[in-house]
Amino acid sequence: MKSLISKIISSKKNDATYIISYPKTGRTWLRALIGFYLQKAYNLTEDIVLDTEKIAQESGLAPVKFSHNGSQMTSKNSYKIFIGAKNNYKNKKVILLSRNIKDTLVSAFFQATKRINVFDGEISEFVRSDYYGAQKILSFYQNWYINKELPKQFLFITYEDLHANTEKVLEQVLKFIGIDEPDKNFIKDAIEMSSFENLKKAEKDNKFNNEILAPADQKEPENYKVRKGKVNNYYEYLSEEDIQYIDKQLEIYANPFVS
Repeated sequence: MKSLISKIISSKKNDATYIISYPKTGRTWLRALIGFYLQKAYNLTEDIVLDTEKIAQESGLAPVKFSHNGSQMTSKNSYKIFIGAKNNYKNKKVILLSRNIKDTLVSAFFQATKRINVFDGEISEFVRSDYYGAQKILSFYQNWYINKELPKQFLFITYEDLHANTEKVLEQVLKFIGIDEPDKNFIKDAIEMSSFENLKKAEKDNKFNNEILAPADQKEPENYKVRKGKVNNYYEYLSEEDIQYIDKQLEIYANPFVS
């Protein structure tokens, strides 16, 4: 009996979903969308909406885990670490979230300089940095493109698609994590509750009492985790030279996971 129980637990762990993202590509929004859906669908308390592992467990699902997979800025890793096979994800379920590289860099710059204080310099230096810039993001996605066949199930989604068709993409994600027939009404509720305005207010009020969604300084708009929530907003911050540099790197690292 003990052996059988161990096999069942092991099987459940093997069905875990890993949601992989580079920093500042929209994972807090995706986390909120999933959390609010589960909270509504399973009548759970709102305080665990952003605790994805806990709310998935409370919903009876296999584990759902978010990870930056070595790309987190606090680790100060060089772009050169992203080589080799993703053996940790062999035969696992993986969702990879991507976002326009220029928008990612702008958002990451404010995260690095205003919230976690790991970089002290101008944005032009940031986009060229081996530890935070374009090469690091592109190497991250290049490595995943090479290893995309390694997981037993793999779903690629983008921040831009999530903006353009939130209902469709969220339904795809919910099915992927184990919900056979997601309820359309709960999906709509989750989208409304995860709107930019609602998340911005929740962050300002520290509604969830969670560092995932708490401003570093309420008086400074660029210090918020939920900062602007726009697509192709990089023109406000990047110079023409910065854009040309990033475009050159995009040519070098060209693959369908980056834009």
